[in-house]
Amino acid sequence: MVIGLFYFLFPIAMVFTAFTDGPAFTIKESLICAVIILFCFVVCFYLPFLFWSKRTTRWKLWAFDNVDNVHELKIAAVNANLCPAYGTFMDRIQIQSDWERKQWRKLLERFDFPDIFKDDPAIPYKTEVFYSKVRLTLYILFGLLFVGIGCGLEYLAIKHNGDLSLKLIAPVIAIVAIYAMVIHMKRMLKKQPELVLENQGLTTHETGFLNWDEIYNEKVTRTDRGKRGILYTFNFQHPGGMASIDISDLNISKARLERLIRVYQGRFAAGLRSYI
Repeated sequence: MVIGLFYFLFPIAMVFTAFTDGPAFTIKESLICAVIILFCFVVCFYLPFLFWSKRTTRWKLWAFDNVDNVHELKIAAVNANLCPAYGTFMDRIQIQSDWERKQWRKLLERFDFPDIFKDDPAIPYKTEVFYSKVRLTLYILFGLLFVGIGCGLEYLAIKHNGDLSLKLIAPVIAIVAIYAMVIHMKRMLKKQPELVLENQGLTTHETGFLNWDEIYNEKVTRTDRGKRGILYTFNFQHPGGMASIDISDLNISKARLERLIRVYQGRFAAGLRSYI
């Protein structure tokens, strides 16, 4: 849809440039330009937008009508970009029929009732999250590669009497790689978990133990850093302030962590806090 908007705006920009800087258009040429702009609007923008509106609306009506916990589904749907958040600009401009709007307003009444918690017996009373050994092993292997590159460059620079800058840069590459490898090895050998989620609460190095009723506005975010990869952070507020924990190198996915948080918080609210 965004690409279609570009193909709609591009001919408008070209025609506008021609009108302002070029010779005067005849009536026939003006009509041709208007037809081209109208065609680009309908095919490149309106039809994709209509398809997106109908697809997301039909999915919302079906999903929120057949799920038990609409609050949990709303959070998951918005995070997965399955539909725009209610009340946002994109939600307001969706193309919907009167029947679809009436059905959606009727479904919104379900949000007036509290969450319906359904426990997941497959989730234990306590989950410990460690650094991912697979990911750390890859980091260490890359570190060994850069150590070899640094040593090789230093050997060639000395053997062929290379530039002083190369003689200085090569050992720096090896030293930085060795330093990173030491950090990753320490993390791999670490016995204490980075996160502990249980029925009673959450434990982190930054905050210590917190009951679930002391944690609010929790969110697992995904940030695209371009060439540096994807960064996943677990953010939440507590009586001591704001906590932000990097979970990118931990042995847990974003979806799994969000699921664990919902289940453990649900157990805590339901009074299921025993170690069973």
